[in-house]
Amino acid sequence: MLERLLKYPGFVYRIGGTYYYLGKWICKECTDTEVTDCVAMYEMCRLEHEDAEAGMYFHKLRAYSDFALDVPYNPALIKADMIDLVDGLSPDAFKVLDGQMQHFAEDYRKYCGELAV
Repeated sequence: MLERLLKYPGFVYRIGGTYYYLGKWICKECTDTEVTDCVAMYEMCRLEHEDAEAGMYFHKLRAYSDFALDVPYNPALIKADMIDLVDGLSPDAFKVLDGQMQHFAEDYRKYCGELAV
């Protein structure tokens, strides 16, 4: 999982009741209600197979993640934070995050093209 997170483009994931921007350039908590509401809408549209709407929310979440990047980029800190986050996951939280990452990979291919890893 860690290897995928460090290679995938940024996205917003829900772990328990907490939201995180996670990806190759970012690992930090998300507290912006507009963004977290977008996660709920993306998940709902995806579940209902409303592809056009799910695609719109997918792209919004990708954009929010890109706008949340910290400059200057610190890959060592991002990796350390990512390791701490993944190592601290309960087995259930690990399973949920893994499922979200699988959905991300599927939807990235659907809406953006091949996922370079």
